[in-house]
Amino acid sequence: MLKDSRHRKLISAFIFLIVTPAFALSQNVSSREPFVLEMPEISASRYTAPVIRLPMKDVPTLKFRVVEPFAGDINYGNIVVSINGEGINRGCNKSRDVQGKVVVCGKREDRMGGYVLNNGKNVIEIKATDSKSRDFYASYVLVLGDKTAAVEKPDWTNGAAERFTGRKFAVLIGVSDYKFQDAGLKNLSYADDDARAVAEFLQSPTGGGFSSADIKLLLNQDASLIAVRSALLDTFKRAKPNDLIFVFIAGHGAPDPLAAQNLYFLLSDTKVVNMAQTAFPMNELKQMLDTQVSAQRVVVMIDTCHSAGVNQKTKSIVSGRQLEQEGDENNISNFFLTSQLFKQTGRAILTSSDVNEVSQESSKWGNHGVFTWALLDGLKGKADLNGDKLITAGEIFQYTRASVQKATSFQQNPRALPGSNKDLTLAFAGK
Repeated sequence: MLKDSRHRKLISAFIFLIVTPAFALSQNVSSREPFVLEMPEISASRYTAPVIRLPMKDVPTLKFRVVEPFAGDINYGNIVVSINGEGINRGCNKSRDVQGKVVVCGKREDRMGGYVLNNGKNVIEIKATDSKSRDFYASYVLVLGDKTAAVEKPDWTNGAAERFTGRKFAVLIGVSDYKFQDAGLKNLSYADDDARAVAEFLQSPTGGGFSSADIKLLLNQDASLIAVRSALLDTFKRAKPNDLIFVFIAGHGAPDPLAAQNLYFLLSDTKVVNMAQTAFPMNELKQMLDTQVSAQRVVVMIDTCHSAGVNQKTKSIVSGRQLEQEGDENNISNFFLTSQLFKQTGRAILTSSDVNEVSQESSKWGNHGVFTWALLDGLKGKADLNGDKLITAGEIFQYTRASVQKATSFQQNPRALPGSNKDLTLAFAGK
């Protein structure tokens, strides 16, 4: 603070309170700074970077440390640890040493608590609140085992294609042009073209012949926060139990630089410095689906992770690479959408990439993002894997994932959750 003027001190303090979230102790303190991750049986290393890559496939113990001076103001009950979206505190032991407070968690056995790690990517999150109600948060993407360049076989099988006679509704959102290009936010090239192309396909006989009156297409400046929220709510309320809802979103998706645990869809009027008020929360989509939708068939396709994450030191969006530096925070948007948003609903969702991957777009894919390019190719016939001339959600998910992996040399790996709609017919490959 400035010392030469009491008036200027008051103004500076007022501005600090407005722009600084609850967790921030100063502009130079990251929300993840109190936390250290240790794996005692693996090495003596203290991990603070957001991405950890290990050659082994097993980690017997995870030790989470809350270091001083932060530990003194944080009670054990206010430290929450989760792995792949599941809280594990119940199976952890708590202690204290001269460096701070320690939470030690073991693998799950025949008891409550403990953790289970997947071969490949795992999302670890730790949250804490201190006695002054300041929130701290850090995520780690723990990558176990060597990543093999092979197309994964889906963990679902295709049954008989399901056809229905209900009404079909669609909300399609594509944002390439952003009004406020602050804190690292950049325009995209083809997100609007992606949404427009999907809308055109849905209205074709092959795409199911959606009525234009039942399609809401919001592009660029028309895709404001108010307009998107209104379009989703109106469509969700109109659809009856036997109808179908199709949602497609293309644009930026990112954590809030000021509160990285909060994930958002970035719309045309989003301000990165005020995402809480100007961006669309991903968990709001879950709330809408849980409370406003009676339709039993909901398919969501999302191509939004063109932003890789945030830098908590500069409070800016980081894009165009995977996160590897201290001070950065992971983008776990796709993990949240496929593992949490639709966790208990059984609805079908396909996202364009995996955790911390940047969704790619280029003219070589027909002036589209690679995800939409593969999706449209599959819907137009190439995803008819069993040759019955009907393309189901399970088939399009399998085809799109494999095509994107091949086209990007496995730099981009779509996440799919077909849920109970895997046999739902999405397109017609022939007469």
